[in-house]
Formats: sequence, structure tokens, C-alpha cells
Amino acid sequence: MDSDFFDNFTHSVAAARLLLEKAHDQANFIEGLVLYASSVDAILRNLVALKSGAKQKDGISLDPRYFYHDDSKWMNERNIYREALDYSVITQDEFQELERLYAFRNVVIHRFIISNISYAQIAPELIKYEIIFKKLFDQLKEIEQPEKMTNKERGEANQRITKKIVGT
Repeated sequence: MDSDFFDNFTHSVAAARLLLEKAHDQANFIEGLVLYASSVDAILRNLVALKSGAKQKDGISLDPRYFYHDDSKWMNERNIYREALDYSVITQDEFQELERLYAFRNVVIHRFIISNISYAQIAPELIKYEIIFKKLFDQLKEIEQPEKMTNKERGEANQRITKKIVGT
């Protein structure tokens, strides 16, 4: 797998989390909803790739289709939810909750003006996303063990995250 795709993916997830914190601080609920949906999708992609990857002597061979968009290999969120359920990354109840949140997100993003949803109704859904995000993040953290990064690796990662946010 091309490491540029994976590097972009991992640092984009971290950048999205920083942007999510900013959206939270500024009470930007729609932005928060978009970022939560994207972040949960990303962590699920990573966990499914790890569960489905071919074991090798030096680690796991990860399927690149989980880490970048290519029309010939594209996998939408709902496909990822289904695979996460199939690989026991999430439970049936979590799958159903993600499906419900996905439908809610779609109404907010695509039909907010013509729906009966009020802006105030979005915040409670963000809390539900945070609960799922935290559980999935903890699963991923157990596998990846980021605390083993060196200070130099952390500094380089922070530079790539900043670049994703500010573009330079």
C-alpha cells in the first residue's frame, strides 16, 4: 500500500478531531455532525482494515481501498458499517445506532430547510456520536499504541496534522 495515502488518512483523522473540538467550542452543530460522521467512518475503516488484513511476518497488509477515495474501489459509510458488524468491530445495536445517525445526518445535510429538524435537535445526536467515537477510538488505541511514538515522530505527525488544517 502506498504510505502517502495512509499517512494522509491518519493525519486527516487527527485534523478532523481538532476541527471537531473547535466546532464544539463554537457550538457549530452542523459542522460537528459532519466531522463526527466522517471521524467515526475513518476509525471504522481503520479497524475493519486491521481485522480483514492479511497477516504477515512484519505486521498486517492493509487493503488500500479503506484509506482513499477511488471510484473503482469506493466504499461508502454504510458499507463500512456493514463490514464493521461482519468483522465484530461493532455490535448489532451499535450498527443500528450508526444507521440511525447516518439517516439523521443525511436529513440535516441534504434536507435541513425542508425538514422538521431544529438546530437544537442536533446537539443530542452529537453526544451519541461522541459515545461511539470514544469506544472505537479506544479499540484502535489498544491496537496502535500511540504512546510508543518518539518525540520526533510526534513532532512530525503534528506538522502533518497542522498542514491538513491550514494547508501549508
